[in-house]
Amino acid sequence: MHQRRYPVLVVTPRGHLRAGFSSLATEEPVRISLKLRDKGWSVYRVRFDTDRGKWVASVINSKRAA
Repeated sequence: MHQRRYPVLVVTPRGHLRAGFSSLATEEPVRISLKLRDKGWSVYRVRFDTDRGKWVASVINSKRAA
């Protein structure tokens, strides 16, 4: 059975950016945080926005030029 995947967005001081991957609504936030860390983001909060159908990650700073 196919499960729907939802986009992961990163909230930065410059706005929202796509993280480049998607996850299930039932995914553990820590797993998303670890994936983002591997991409260079320093995440302090990950939540699923049920109203908009997307994951939202707030970052402290980043090794990436965002």
